[in-house]
Amino acid sequence: MTQSLPPLSLNRNARIEVRRIGEEKQPVFVVDEAFNGCEDLVEFAARSAFVPPTTGSYYPGLNAHLPANYLPTLLPALERPLTEIFDALPGRLGRSYGFFGLTNLSPAQMAVRQGLPHTDSANARSFASVHFLSASFGGTAFYRHKATGFEVISNVRANAFKTVRTREIDSHDAQPRETLAHLYEEIAHVEPVFNRLILYRATQLHAMRLENADALSLDPKYGRLTANTFLNT
Repeated sequence: MTQSLPPLSLNRNARIEVRRIGEEKQPVFVVDEAFNGCEDLVEFAARSAFVPPTTGSYYPGLNAHLPANYLPTLLPALERPLTEIFDALPGRLGRSYGFFGLTNLSPAQMAVRQGLPHTDSANARSFASVHFLSASFGGTAFYRHKATGFEVISNVRANAFKTVRTREIDSHDAQPRETLAHLYEEIAHVEPVFNRLILYRATQLHAMRLENADALSLDPKYGRLTANTFLNT
């Protein structure tokens, strides 16, 4: 039986901040108290079926479908920041998609590529958003790759970065993950706040900064729950 949709709407009194991070001064768009009815969104997630991520995904947890009204509510509101802050092309969000994410792996349980800073795309016209639906398990951190100095991995940098990164992973294969983590410098951290939404380039090196891993729960009401969206313009 299909469950009813949560009564979502955007909060017109949301607090907005643009942070310029690192040496490349790329923007991170931060919206606090982004949605009205956010508690209903969590309730929807709690009634949803979470499953392992699709093949090829490194997400360290389980995924579930967002309610059908989530993206139609969110995407029109992101048109303006995408065009004015990120210089994206307007009216080109038809290929966007998203999912609930429920983290269930501690850092010790993650594969090497799950725990390291990464990008979601090498396409400069792709973007990602994270909507925090819990506040106790850490936010999103952004990084500079020390060997190359890259903070953004666009198409023109992708091959050079991949070559160095593969060599680093292979040479540290038998060593603790912390050794690989030291190959990156954190340049910014967005703290987790319930109903905070962040938007950033999908080419930006980033990673979940997981905290309180011992308290992770498979119950969306108590675990590290996010709504993750990927936008293609």
